Amino acid sequence: MKLTIDEREVEARAGQTILEAARSAGLSIPSLCDHPDLEPFAGCRICLVEIAGRKDFAPACATAAEDGIVVRTRTPEIVALRKSILSFILAQHPYACLVCPEKKTCDDLKATIRKTGEVTGCVLCHQNGACELQKVADEIGLERVDLPAVYRGQEVHREDPFFDRDYNLCILCGRCIRICEQVRGAAVLSFLHRGGRTEVGPAPGRTLLESGCRFCGACVDVCPTGALVERAVRPRPAATSAAEIVCPFCGQGCVLTLGCRKNEINDARPAVAAPNRGQACVKGRFLVRAAVAGPGRILGSYVRRNGRLEPVPFDEALERAAAGLRTATPERTALVYPSQAPLEDVYAFLEFGREALEAGSVAASPSPDVDAALEAFAARHGAALPVERRLEEIGRAGSILAWNIDLPEDHPLAWLEVVRAVRKGADFVVAGTAPAGPVGRDAVALDIGPGAEAAAAELAAALSDRPAVSKRTRRAFDLAASKLALRAPAILFDAGSLADPSGLELLGRLWNLALLVGGRLFPLARGSNERGVHALSRALPGPGSRKDLEAVRDGLRAGAFEALYLAGPLPDLADRKPPFLLIQDTHWSRNAERADVVLPAAVFAEAGGTWVNTEGRVRTYAPALAGRGSARPDGAILAALAERLGHPGRLGADRAAALREICGRVPGLNGYRPDMTGEGFFLAGTPAGAPGVIPLAAPARRRPGRPRKTLAADATAEETLRGFDLVAGHRGYARTRRAR
Repeated sequence: MKLTIDEREVEARAGQTILEAARSAGLSIPSLCDHPDLEPFAGCRICLVEIAGRKDFAPACATAAEDGIVVRTRTPEIVALRKSILSFILAQHPYACLVCPEKKTCDDLKATIRKTGEVTGCVLCHQNGACELQKVADEIGLERVDLPAVYRGQEVHREDPFFDRDYNLCILCGRCIRICEQVRGAAVLSFLHRGGRTEVGPAPGRTLLESGCRFCGACVDVCPTGALVERAVRPRPAATSAAEIVCPFCGQGCVLTLGCRKNEINDARPAVAAPNRGQACVKGRFLVRAAVAGPGRILGSYVRRNGRLEPVPFDEALERAAAGLRTATPERTALVYPSQAPLEDVYAFLEFGREALEAGSVAASPSPDVDAALEAFAARHGAALPVERRLEEIGRAGSILAWNIDLPEDHPLAWLEVVRAVRKGADFVVAGTAPAGPVGRDAVALDIGPGAEAAAAELAAALSDRPAVSKRTRRAFDLAASKLALRAPAILFDAGSLADPSGLELLGRLWNLALLVGGRLFPLARGSNERGVHALSRALPGPGSRKDLEAVRDGLRAGAFEALYLAGPLPDLADRKPPFLLIQDTHWSRNAERADVVLPAAVFAEAGGTWVNTEGRVRTYAPALAGRGSARPDGAILAALAERLGHPGRLGADRAAALREICGRVPGLNGYRPDMTGEGFFLAGTPAGAPGVIPLAAPARRRPGRPRKTLAADATAEETLRGFDLVAGHRGYARTRRAR
C-alpha cells in the first residue's frame, strides 16, 4: 500500500503503523513510549499527527497505515501541541539542561561530573548524550518550559542488585512495564498510585528481588532516560570502543556488545542484530565484566616450592609443567579440558592429549550433553530421532510441553520464544515446576514426582484415553493431554531432563508422545559450546579422545593416575590428588590451590574463537581485550608446552589455521568461514531416521510428590547460575549462588 507523509509517497506493509512506515522510509516522527519490540501504547502522545479528512489528531504509533491517506507530521499546530505535551512531561523531570542556551558548549563538563549520587541535570546523568528525551527535545525545538517545576524528590532505590531506580527521572512511558510482561513474561513491574503520584515499580513494599525479578536488564535497556541505570557503570567514564562477543554463560549463543575503555569492559549489552534480538539474561547482561576483571583471576604463573605456590616467570612454569608431565607414564596420565571453550582451544586440547601427551584418558568437563543422549538413543534403537533445533520455531508452535526444565534460567532465549507463542494463543504444559510470572502461572503443571519416565507414560495414557497411573493427578494429565492433542506441540528438554538413570527410556517416551500428537522434539544444549565440542570430539577419533569424564573420576578415586592436566572443572580433589597436578585456568579454585604448577589462561573476551549454540549456529569473534597479566589463550599455552615436550610445529598458536583445519575435519562445519553474515552458518546435523513407535516396558509405579530437579552429572551442575551474588568461576564462566 502507499500513503503520503509530509508530501512524500511512502510504501507500507500490511499491519504497519504510520510511525513504522515513516521510519522505514527514513522519516522521523518523535516518540518516547514507542519501541520496536513492544505493542503500541500511545501513552506519551508526542507522535501525534494530522490525517487529512479526520477531525482529531492521531497517535502515529497506534494508527494503522492505510492506502491513500495523507499524513502531516510538522504543521504549526502539531509542533505547538508537541511542545505543550513535552512541557507537561518535563514539569516533574530535571529539565534545566534541556532548555539551557549554553548546553552546546558544556562538553568539557559532561565527562567529569557524572559521579553524583543524585541527578539534577543532564550533565550529571549517566545517559547524557544517549537520552531519548534529549533527542526529542532537540527535534521538537523546545526552548523553554512555562510550567512550574515540581521536583519529585524521591529517594533513589538501591536495595536490589545490579541497577538503581531513580523515579525522579522517570517519564512514565511504560516501556519497562511492557517489556517485562510482553517480552520477558515476568510482569514484575506496574504503574503504582494515580495522578501526580504515579510511579513505576514492583508491588508496594516489595523489592524487585522479592517480586521475582530475574534481572535480565531488559527494562534498563529500553528506558529512554536515566531512570534505570546499571550501578557498576554509572560512575565510570564512557566507553571509547565496542566489540562483539558470543556470551559463554549458557547454550543460547547470545551476542553481546562490550563497551570498552583502556582494555577494560565498561558494560555488556545484548546486540540487536543477532539471534537474541536485543535480549539477554542476568548472566550476560551484568556478570561479564566481573567474570573478566573481578576477584579470583589467575594473572600469573606459579610453581609449588617447599609446600607453597610461588610466582615464577611464565617460561619457568612451562619448564616445570613439562618436567612433571614427563615423569608420568602416558597411560597413567589424564587430561580434562573445558567443554565451555571455543572450538580452536578444544581442538588444541584434543590434539595435545593425543599427540604430545599421549594421555591414557582425555575427557571434557562439564559433561554429559544432550547430543550424547541422542547419539546413545540412536545407537540403541538403530535410528536417529528427528529433532528441531531452531529456537524461532518454538515461537510458532501451537502448544508447548516443557519437560523438567528451567527455561528462564537455563535457556533464556527459548523461554522468550515460549512467551511469544503463549501470547499468540499457544497452550503451555510444564512437567515439573512452572516458571514464575503470568505465563507459568497459566500453564498446566504436571506433577512428575520422583519418576519422570512414569510421568511420561501417564501422559501417554491420558492421550490414548486410557486410565492414568495415578487417580490423584488424573485431572491435570487429562487437561494437558487435551491441550497437546489439539495442536502439534513443541517438546522441550535438555541433558538435565534426561539425567535420571532411565534417561534413554524417558527420551523414547517423549518421542512416542510426539508421534501421538504430531509434535516435534526440541533438544536444548545447556553448555555454551556444547554442540560444537560434541561434533569436534566425535570427528577426532584416537586414543583417549572419547573417554568419558566418569572414567577419569573413577581413576582418580582409585589412585590410577600419576599426572593430571586439569583445564576443566572438577570437584575438590582433596586426598585424591595425583602426584603431579597441572592447573590451566582463569580463576583460583580449591584444586588450583593444591596444584604443583598453575598456568594462567585467557578468558573468553581475551581469547576470542568460534562457538556453536544450541541451534547449531556458528559464530567466530575476535578478542575484545588484551590478556590481563601473563594470561594467554589455551591454544598458545598448549603450543608452547608441546614444544617443550618435543612436539614442535604440530600445535601452532595460529587460531585461523586451526579453524580451517577444524572445518576440514568436522563434516558439519565444511564450508564455514568466519566472515559469514546474514542468516549465518548452521552446523549440519545427522540425518534422522524413522524409528516409529519405540517399544518400552511399563515403568515402575510412581508416587506423586515434589518434583525433583535433575541436573547433568557434572561438577558445575551444583554450581549452575541460580541467583545474583557473583562467585568467582572456572574459566570466567561466572558462578552465582541464590540470594537469600
